[in-house]
Amino acid sequence: MDLRKLEIFSSVARNESFSAAAEALHMAQPAVSIAVRKLEESLDITLIDRSGRRIALTPEGSKLLSQAEAVLEQVEAIEQSAGAMRGLLEGELSIACPSMLATYFLPELLSGFLSEHPGLTASVTQAGTREIERMLLEGDIEIGVTSADTDADLELLPLVNEQMVVCVDSEHRWAKRRYLSISDLHQTPMVVYESGYFIRNQLDHLCARAGVAPDLRMQSNFLPLLMSMVKQGLGATVGLRTMAEQETDIVGIPLSPRVDVPMALAHRRGRPISRANQAFLDWAAIKL
Repeated sequence: MDLRKLEIFSSVARNESFSAAAEALHMAQPAVSIAVRKLEESLDITLIDRSGRRIALTPEGSKLLSQAEAVLEQVEAIEQSAGAMRGLLEGELSIACPSMLATYFLPELLSGFLSEHPGLTASVTQAGTREIERMLLEGDIEIGVTSADTDADLELLPLVNEQMVVCVDSEHRWAKRRYLSISDLHQTPMVVYESGYFIRNQLDHLCARAGVAPDLRMQSNFLPLLMSMVKQGLGATVGLRTMAEQETDIVGIPLSPRVDVPMALAHRRGRPISRANQAFLDWAAIKL
Protein backbone atom coordinates (compact mmCIF):
# COMPACT_ATOMS: atom_id res chain seq x y z
CA MET A 1 0.00 0.00 0.00
CA ASP A 2 1.21 3.49 -0.89
CA LEU A 3 1.77 5.49 2.31
CA ARG A 4 1.59 8.73 0.37
CA LYS A 5 -1.98 7.93 -0.70
CA LEU A 6 -2.88 7.20 2.94
CA GLU A 7 -1.42 10.57 3.92
CA ILE A 8 -3.45 12.33 1.21
CA PHE A 9 -6.65 10.51 2.19
CA SER A 10 -6.07 11.40 5.85
CA SER A 11 -5.60 15.08 4.98
CA VAL A 12 -8.80 15.12 2.89
CA ALA A 13 -10.73 13.51 5.75
CA ARG A 14 -9.39 15.91 8.38
CA ASN A 15 -10.02 18.96 6.21
CA GLU A 16 -13.37 17.67 4.85
CA SER A 17 -12.33 19.12 1.53
CA PHE A 18 -10.22 18.16 -1.48
CA SER A 19 -9.20 21.77 -2.06
CA ALA A 20 -8.19 22.39 1.56
CA ALA A 21 -6.20 19.16 1.58
CA ALA A 22 -4.48 20.15 -1.65
CA GLU A 23 -3.49 23.49 -0.12
CA ALA A 24 -2.19 21.83 3.06
CA LEU A 25 -0.18 19.29 1.06
CA HIS A 26 1.01 21.82 -1.54
CA MET A 27 -0.53 19.77 -4.32
CA ALA A 28 -2.90 20.45 -7.18
CA GLN A 29 -6.50 19.55 -6.34
CA PRO A 30 -6.90 17.12 -9.29
CA ALA A 31 -3.82 15.21 -8.06
CA VAL A 32 -5.40 14.88 -4.61
CA SER A 33 -8.65 13.61 -6.07
CA ILE A 34 -6.81 11.11 -8.28
CA ALA A 35 -4.76 9.80 -5.34
CA VAL A 36 -7.86 9.17 -3.23
CA ARG A 37 -9.62 7.53 -6.16
CA LYS A 38 -6.69 5.22 -6.78
CA LEU A 39 -6.60 4.29 -3.09
CA GLU A 40 -10.30 3.37 -3.28
CA GLU A 41 -9.69 1.30 -6.39
CA SER A 42 -6.75 -0.54 -4.85
CA LEU A 43 -8.88 -1.41 -1.79
CA ASP A 44 -12.06 -1.95 -3.83
CA ILE A 45 -14.13 0.13 -1.37
CA THR A 46 -15.62 3.63 -1.35
CA LEU A 47 -13.99 5.83 1.26
CA ILE A 48 -15.61 9.19 0.59
CA ASP A 49 -19.22 10.06 -0.12
CA ARG A 50 -19.10 12.78 -2.77
CA SER A 51 -22.87 13.13 -3.25
CA GLY A 52 -23.40 16.14 -0.95
CA ARG A 53 -22.15 19.71 -1.02
CA ARG A 54 -19.45 18.71 1.46
CA ILE A 55 -17.60 15.44 1.38
CA ALA A 56 -18.22 12.86 4.08
CA LEU A 57 -16.54 9.63 5.03
CA THR A 58 -18.31 6.38 4.43
CA PRO A 59 -18.33 3.88 7.34
CA GLU A 60 -15.45 2.10 5.61
CA GLY A 61 -13.67 5.45 5.22
CA SER A 62 -14.05 6.24 8.94
CA LYS A 63 -12.61 2.88 9.89
CA LEU A 64 -9.72 3.26 7.47
CA LEU A 65 -8.99 6.79 8.72
CA SER A 66 -8.26 5.61 12.26
CA GLN A 67 -6.08 2.81 10.95
CA ALA A 68 -4.30 5.11 8.49
CA GLU A 69 -3.51 7.70 11.17
CA ALA A 70 -2.12 5.00 13.46
CA VAL A 71 0.14 3.77 10.64
CA LEU A 72 1.26 7.31 9.78
CA GLU A 73 2.08 8.01 13.44
CA GLN A 74 4.24 4.87 13.55
CA VAL A 75 6.00 5.90 10.34
CA GLU A 76 6.70 9.35 11.80
CA ALA A 77 8.11 7.77 14.96
CA ILE A 78 10.39 5.55 12.87
CA GLU A 79 11.57 8.54 10.85
CA GLN A 80 12.32 10.51 14.01
CA SER A 81 14.25 7.59 15.45
CA ALA A 82 16.19 7.17 12.22
CA GLY A 83 16.92 10.88 12.21
CA ALA A 84 18.32 10.63 15.73
CA MET A 85 20.50 7.71 14.69
CA ARG A 86 21.76 9.62 11.66
CA GLY A 87 22.61 12.51 13.94
CA LEU A 88 24.59 10.17 16.17
CA LEU A 89 26.43 8.52 13.30
CA GLU A 90 27.51 11.89 11.96
CA GLY A 91 28.78 13.12 15.34
CA GLU A 92 32.17 13.02 17.00
CA LEU A 93 33.24 11.15 20.10
CA SER A 94 35.55 13.44 22.09
CA ILE A 95 37.54 12.20 25.07
CA ALA A 96 40.51 13.36 27.17
CA CYS A 97 42.87 10.69 28.45
CA PRO A 98 46.32 10.34 30.04
CA SER A 99 48.85 9.20 27.47
CA MET A 100 49.59 5.84 29.10
CA LEU A 101 45.98 4.71 28.96
CA ALA A 102 45.52 6.34 25.56
CA THR A 103 48.43 4.24 24.27
CA TYR A 104 47.77 0.87 25.88
CA PHE A 105 44.04 0.70 26.73
CA LEU A 106 42.05 3.13 24.63
CA PRO A 107 42.83 1.70 21.14
CA GLU A 108 40.95 -1.56 21.74
CA LEU A 109 38.03 0.23 23.37
CA LEU A 110 37.76 2.90 20.67
CA SER A 111 38.17 0.49 17.76
CA GLY A 112 35.35 -1.69 19.08
CA PHE A 113 33.00 1.27 19.46
CA LEU A 114 33.88 2.93 16.15
CA SER A 115 33.56 -0.33 14.24
CA GLU A 116 29.92 -0.49 15.38
CA HIS A 117 29.38 3.17 14.42
CA PRO A 118 31.33 3.62 11.18
CA GLY A 119 29.96 7.11 10.59
CA LEU A 120 31.41 8.44 13.84
CA THR A 121 34.80 10.05 14.24
CA ALA A 122 36.85 10.33 17.43
CA SER A 123 38.97 13.08 18.91
CA VAL A 124 41.37 12.19 21.75
CA THR A 125 43.05 14.88 23.85
CA GLN A 126 46.07 13.89 25.93
CA ALA A 127 46.25 15.37 29.43
CA GLY A 128 47.01 14.48 33.03
CA THR A 129 44.27 13.45 35.43
CA ARG A 130 44.31 16.73 37.36
CA GLU A 131 43.91 18.71 34.15
CA ILE A 132 41.20 16.34 32.92
CA GLU A 133 39.22 16.79 36.12
CA ARG A 134 39.54 20.56 35.84
CA MET A 135 38.34 20.49 32.22
CA LEU A 136 35.40 18.27 33.14
CA LEU A 137 34.29 20.46 36.03
CA GLU A 138 34.69 23.69 34.05
CA GLY A 139 32.80 22.31 31.06
CA ASP A 140 35.74 22.34 28.63
CA ILE A 141 35.25 18.63 27.87
CA GLU A 142 32.36 16.19 28.34
CA ILE A 143 34.10 12.89 29.10
CA GLY A 144 37.60 11.96 30.24
CA VAL A 145 39.65 9.29 31.94
CA THR A 146 40.75 9.97 35.51
CA SER A 147 41.48 8.21 38.78
CA ALA A 148 38.61 6.18 40.16
CA ASP A 149 39.68 7.41 43.61
CA THR A 150 38.94 11.05 42.79
CA ASP A 151 36.80 13.10 45.15
CA ALA A 152 35.70 15.48 42.39
CA ASP A 153 31.98 15.83 41.68
CA LEU A 154 32.00 13.43 38.75
CA GLU A 155 30.00 10.43 37.58
CA LEU A 156 32.45 7.53 37.23
CA LEU A 157 32.38 4.37 35.13
CA PRO A 158 35.19 1.96 36.21
CA LEU A 159 37.55 1.45 33.28
CA VAL A 160 40.56 -0.53 34.44
CA ASN A 161 42.34 -1.53 37.65
CA GLU A 162 45.98 -2.18 36.82
CA GLN A 163 48.95 -3.15 38.96
CA MET A 164 51.67 -0.53 39.24
CA VAL A 165 55.16 -1.76 38.32
CA VAL A 166 58.69 -0.40 38.11
CA CYS A 167 59.83 -0.53 34.48
CA VAL A 168 63.49 -1.15 33.66
CA ASP A 169 65.37 -2.24 30.55
CA SER A 170 65.99 -5.97 30.13
CA GLU A 171 69.70 -5.58 31.02
CA HIS A 172 69.07 -3.62 34.22
CA ARG A 173 70.43 -5.03 37.48
CA TRP A 174 66.86 -5.36 38.72
CA ALA A 175 65.57 -7.19 35.66
CA LYS A 176 65.53 -10.56 37.45
CA ARG A 177 63.90 -9.27 40.63
CA ARG A 178 60.47 -10.72 41.48
CA TYR A 179 59.40 -7.56 43.27
CA LEU A 180 60.69 -4.26 44.62
CA SER A 181 59.81 -2.23 47.68
CA ILE A 182 59.33 1.51 47.47
CA SER A 183 62.51 1.92 49.55
CA ASP A 184 64.50 0.42 46.66
CA LEU A 185 63.77 3.59 44.70
CA HIS A 186 65.68 5.85 47.12
CA GLN A 187 68.34 7.72 45.11
CA THR A 188 67.61 5.46 42.12
CA PRO A 189 67.90 7.22 38.73
CA MET A 190 64.39 7.57 37.32
CA VAL A 191 62.64 9.12 34.32
CA VAL A 192 59.05 10.00 35.16
CA TYR A 193 55.94 11.87 34.15
CA GLU A 194 55.52 15.47 35.26
CA SER A 195 53.31 16.20 38.25
CA GLY A 196 49.58 15.98 37.58
CA TYR A 197 49.62 12.54 35.94
CA PHE A 198 48.02 9.71 37.86
CA ILE A 199 51.08 7.44 37.86
CA ARG A 200 53.38 10.29 38.97
CA ASN A 201 50.95 11.29 41.70
CA GLN A 202 50.92 7.70 42.95
CA LEU A 203 54.72 7.56 42.94
CA ASP A 204 55.02 10.85 44.82
CA HIS A 205 52.51 9.69 47.41
CA LEU A 206 54.28 6.37 48.03
CA CYS A 207 57.71 8.01 48.25
CA ALA A 208 56.55 10.75 50.60
CA ARG A 209 54.92 8.23 52.92
CA ALA A 210 58.09 6.09 53.01
CA GLY A 211 60.56 9.01 53.16
CA VAL A 212 62.08 7.96 49.82
CA ALA A 213 63.71 10.41 47.38
CA PRO A 214 64.40 9.01 43.88
CA ASP A 215 67.00 10.67 41.65
CA LEU A 216 64.68 12.19 39.02
CA ARG A 217 66.90 12.43 35.96
CA MET A 218 64.17 13.50 33.56
CA GLN A 219 60.51 14.52 33.69
CA SER A 220 58.34 14.45 30.58
CA ASN A 221 54.74 13.88 29.54
CA PHE A 222 55.90 12.35 26.26
CA LEU A 223 55.53 8.60 26.82
CA PRO A 224 57.67 7.39 23.85
CA LEU A 225 60.55 9.54 25.15
CA LEU A 226 60.27 8.01 28.62
CA MET A 227 60.29 4.50 27.16
CA SER A 228 63.29 5.31 25.00
CA MET A 229 65.22 6.65 27.99
CA VAL A 230 64.43 3.52 30.02
CA LYS A 231 65.62 1.27 27.19
CA GLN A 232 68.83 3.28 26.91
CA GLY A 233 69.48 2.78 30.61
CA LEU A 234 69.09 6.37 31.75
CA GLY A 235 66.77 5.33 34.54
CA ALA A 236 63.76 3.33 35.67
CA THR A 237 60.18 4.54 35.49
CA VAL A 238 56.83 3.51 36.91
CA GLY A 239 53.87 2.40 34.85
CA LEU A 240 51.07 -0.09 34.55
CA ARG A 241 51.70 -3.80 34.09
CA THR A 242 50.15 -3.76 30.62
CA MET A 243 52.66 -1.15 29.49
CA ALA A 244 55.59 -3.37 30.45
CA GLU A 245 53.94 -6.37 28.80
CA GLN A 246 53.42 -4.56 25.50
CA GLU A 247 56.84 -2.86 25.27
CA THR A 248 59.81 -4.81 23.93
CA ASP A 249 63.03 -4.93 26.00
CA ILE A 250 61.16 -3.64 29.07
CA VAL A 251 60.69 -5.58 32.31
CA GLY A 252 57.91 -4.68 34.74
CA ILE A 253 58.67 -5.44 38.39
CA PRO A 254 55.73 -5.34 40.84
CA LEU A 255 55.94 -3.30 44.00
CA SER A 256 55.50 -4.98 47.36
CA PRO A 257 53.12 -4.28 48.99
CA ARG A 258 51.09 -4.45 45.80
CA VAL A 259 49.85 -1.14 44.43
CA ASP A 260 46.82 -1.03 42.13
CA VAL A 261 45.80 1.98 40.06
CA PRO A 262 42.02 2.17 39.42
CA MET A 263 40.96 4.39 36.51
CA ALA A 264 37.51 5.41 35.31
CA LEU A 265 35.63 7.14 32.53
CA ALA A 266 34.17 10.32 33.97
CA HIS A 267 31.71 13.08 33.15
CA ARG A 268 30.43 15.97 35.22
CA ARG A 269 27.49 15.05 37.41
CA GLY A 270 24.17 16.41 36.16
CA ARG A 271 25.54 17.81 32.90
CA PRO A 272 23.93 16.64 29.63
CA ILE A 273 26.40 15.45 27.02
CA SER A 274 26.31 14.89 23.27
CA ARG A 275 24.66 11.83 21.74
CA ALA A 276 27.98 10.48 20.50
CA ASN A 277 29.67 10.77 23.90
CA GLN A 278 26.65 9.35 25.73
CA ALA A 279 26.53 6.45 23.27
CA PHE A 280 30.19 5.71 24.03
CA LEU A 281 29.55 5.72 27.79
CA ASP A 282 26.52 3.45 27.34
CA TRP A 283 28.51 1.11 25.09
CA ALA A 284 31.47 1.03 27.47
CA ALA A 285 29.20 0.27 30.43
CA ILE A 286 28.16 -2.94 28.66
CA LYS A 287 31.59 -3.94 27.40
CA LEU A 288 33.71 -3.23 30.46
